[in-house]
Amino acid sequence: MNKIVNTYIMQSIGLIALLTLITLVCVWAWGNVGMVAGPLALVVVFQLVACVAYGLVWKSVARTSLASLPTLYMAASAIRMFAAIVVVVGFLFLVSNKEAVRFFIITFLIYYFLILIYDTVYFVKVEKKIQQNG
Repeated sequence: MNKIVNTYIMQSIGLIALLTLITLVCVWAWGNVGMVAGPLALVVVFQLVACVAYGLVWKSVARTSLASLPTLYMAASAIRMFAAIVVVVGFLFLVSNKEAVRFFIITFLIYYFLILIYDTVYFVKVEKKIQQNG
């Protein structure tokens, strides 16, 4: 279980770092780096916290009851979506710069969906291995 979670966390961090690098290169090419520091930092921190928390909770549930993992996948997705909505709405209320808000929402959605796809693919593979070995 530790290897599965450590791999998930490290790959998640790598994916987030890659997305951040791509985002910074694109923003630098368009010449608007100053405006994006805060929004990008918030996106990155949200995704890092969500991925690490998801990995640690998954490990805890997997140790106690493998039968509870499907419920965890549903609950974790719902909690992550609710947290994402809270963060986006909070950002909308706190920031008045329309360009920063637009950048934040677009960047947040790109990260959110790519991490969601990664999570799905990763844990489907893990579930298949568990079922084959179980």
